[in-house]
Amino acid sequence: MPVLDSHVHCGLTLPLEKVKPLWEAGGIEGGVLFSPVEEIYNRYDRGFIDSPFYAESRNSVHQYLESLHSEKLYIFWFVWNDFKRPGLNFSGIKWHRHMEEPDYLYGTKECEEIIEHICERRMPVILEEEFSRTLMMVKKFKGRSITIIPHFGGLNGGYERLKDAGLFEDPMVYVDTALAGPSQIEDFAKTYGVDRILFGSDFPFGDPVYECSKVKKIFSGKELQQVLGDNLVKLLSSQQKP
Repeated sequence: MPVLDSHVHCGLTLPLEKVKPLWEAGGIEGGVLFSPVEEIYNRYDRGFIDSPFYAESRNSVHQYLESLHSEKLYIFWFVWNDFKRPGLNFSGIKWHRHMEEPDYLYGTKECEEIIEHICERRMPVILEEEFSRTLMMVKKFKGRSITIIPHFGGLNGGYERLKDAGLFEDPMVYVDTALAGPSQIEDFAKTYGVDRILFGSDFPFGDPVYECSKVKKIFSGKELQQVLGDNLVKLLSSQQKP
């Protein structure tokens, strides 16, 4: 049974060596890696758009992630407002901002083009945005690419709010367990099944050992096997390269 962590921040400021001991302690064999936010843009400057420093930082961290790409290490490309296209070794997308952080340039030609490219390659998208923009972006990807809502929506407006909006009725919307409460995980499993639940830790904000043990207390047997790794492997096998 593969055990794969679907939510790990990793980069030049947070190298793989930092998480490896925790993975080993939790029996975790690999997972999804994407850059820390601080290496992509200045999240503390609401008016920030871009700078040469951050352009070089994005290039460097994505090169580092490419150097880690292997059978059980899946790398995701962090999209920002230069809207550069991911290299062929990237299996998915991280699309991320919080309230009071700088905005994506939604509605621009470049933004629409990267969305089309993502959908053409059927790349899964870990989407972390404000509530209304989460709904907007899921609609853009609907029927074309899988969207993963991290933390069961804890930073996308909240699990209950997203559930009430009908978001989880979409079979192409997945969730990850990172930092989510057991009651939310159990409710989703009871309502929608376990096929779209992914184990994740949100390292370094979450402890992979604890987050893995949390999942093991909720599920068992085949369902546990699906959540801990099989669902992620199946999801990523649908990704295409141009």
